[in-house]
Amino acid sequence: MSSRIHAVVYGDCPELRQCDLDLKIHRLPPGTPPEEIARNEGEIDLAIFVADDPRGDTLDQVRTFCRQVPRCVTIMIAEEQTLEVVEEALRAGLDDYILRVGDPEQRSFLLQHAIERNMRQSYVKQRLHESERRFWTFFDHCPIGLLILNCSGRCEHANDVFTSIAGRSLDELRALSFRDLLSDDDAGIWQALRSELESGQRDFIRVDNEFRHPDGDSRWAKVAAVAMHDDNAQPAYLLCMVTDRTDRRRIQQNLVHADKMQAMGRLAGGVAHDFNNLLTIIDSHCYIMGDALNDPERITWSIERIRTATTRGSKLTRQLLTFGRYQSCEADSVDPNALLDKMQVVLESLFGKTVDLDFALDDDLRNIYANESQIEQVIMNLALNSRDVLDDGGSFGVRTYNLNVDVPCSAVPAELPHGQYTVLEISDTGSGMSPEIQKKAFEPFFTTKDVGDGTGLGLSTVYGVVTQNNGHITVDSEEGRGTTFTIYFPSAKQDSQTPPKLRRVRRGTPTDGHETILLVEDENELRLPLKRLLESKGYFILEAANAEEALAISRRHRGRIDLLLTDVIMPGVDGVSLADTITDDRPETSVILMSGYTADTLSMNPEARRERKLLQKPFGMDILSRTIRRVLKG
Repeated sequence: MSSRIHAVVYGDCPELRQCDLDLKIHRLPPGTPPEEIARNEGEIDLAIFVADDPRGDTLDQVRTFCRQVPRCVTIMIAEEQTLEVVEEALRAGLDDYILRVGDPEQRSFLLQHAIERNMRQSYVKQRLHESERRFWTFFDHCPIGLLILNCSGRCEHANDVFTSIAGRSLDELRALSFRDLLSDDDAGIWQALRSELESGQRDFIRVDNEFRHPDGDSRWAKVAAVAMHDDNAQPAYLLCMVTDRTDRRRIQQNLVHADKMQAMGRLAGGVAHDFNNLLTIIDSHCYIMGDALNDPERITWSIERIRTATTRGSKLTRQLLTFGRYQSCEADSVDPNALLDKMQVVLESLFGKTVDLDFALDDDLRNIYANESQIEQVIMNLALNSRDVLDDGGSFGVRTYNLNVDVPCSAVPAELPHGQYTVLEISDTGSGMSPEIQKKAFEPFFTTKDVGDGTGLGLSTVYGVVTQNNGHITVDSEEGRGTTFTIYFPSAKQDSQTPPKLRRVRRGTPTDGHETILLVEDENELRLPLKRLLESKGYFILEAANAEEALAISRRHRGRIDLLLTDVIMPGVDGVSLADTITDDRPETSVILMSGYTADTLSMNPEARRERKLLQKPFGMDILSRTIRRVLKG
């Protein structure tokens, strides 16, 4: 706010002369036409009206000024006999007034106080108005969809981008609930997440939704929603940011389908060989039957052989049709063993007689929640890669088993969260890969084949499908000794009624906290950002650069320390010993250890391993947030 006040004074105002204010007076004589007042609007901050005559034209001046310069502060100085004029002026928009009572010095003080108070209020109003104007300008012209929902889930306002995504006008949106715009499956998930947002269980959600247009068309979008609270800290509105992903989704589907078609082309050679054998078998037995019409036993024997061949051919064609058709990516509970059994006939045709197939399938294998066609394509793409390096024979192996990750272990990827996994291990005894090729193996369009022999989409498609289903894939290879791909899928919880998509979204949007954390990290460049990030999540952070500082803080701190988050390898006392000392003094304190080393290098006994969570560096903030919440919730 500028210290110089541009003012207009109507009438004689000796009180103003004694005010300690930086004023610049603009002289507009009584009766100044409205257009002249409006012409000076940008220069006028304050207007003072002196009402010393009930029969005067002061009220008309106030009305004219409030109408022409609404942003300006208006104050009236009135005599006791002009109170009726003050009442009318207040109804016309007058901001404030003072009465001419008391001595001149007192009236001057009251006038100065009224001017300063109203100028501050006017400045705040102008800033709020400007802020609101900027917000709505950004809202309406933002390149992503924006909408505001009230607590009943109905649209209060939306920009043009969102109306295009939803396929409805703003008036139509205001008459509908947000869940009315979604597919049936997504509507239930959205309702559950919105309830959690409005109840304060979380402040932010992120979920993929399918929007159904009135004409039956669909668009896919990522929706991020945040709660907007009222003065009582209660959720009042939801601000939703919607990014249209329809074109991207269709491009991805087309790329995946194109890669599938290329895989089918490569598969055709092995299948053609198998079909030719089947046709030869059928033709041979038809000849035998024609030559043995008087021998029922030979005819029966040939019929059985023909039936076996046609059954095998039927399985082969059915599997090809399943693999080749263009399918949507709807997920369901999938039994990997049953899928591998169904694919075995195609894999046998693919590799022929020169390659040994070795299937080792766990009888009690847990299901996974995924799209069956996509998992089938993952297996087929890896099988095709193996066939290309097994021209001179060898073996192709598939192994399945269950895995429970509840403690850090060097045998599994460090970034794999705790939980139950269903593992597919696909290996071959081919030529293997160099370390340089392994680093690029999953990159799109990277291929070691000659030009025209491959698109380089096979392994990138595998990687995309695995990560899309919250899985993880590793490759272990050595030149001359073959390659093993290990795929970790989260096991489906057969007894849970919660939709898996809702469970994935809940895992992806960790809630904030309020507890006290003692953060111990000797690297300043790591400790400081960790401190800021955790404070932004609502935690109260006590920080220390080493174990000695941490112990001193623990002894001084009178309150509760809910969690010790400490590096393991530090100068002097290490993190494990620090945790032992602190938990002896504070049994209620939970512990999370951070390390850039594998779990095998930590000097922890088995009991300590079970009680303490280890985070392998590097880790993302989402993983840290989820781990902290999981540990603090016990």
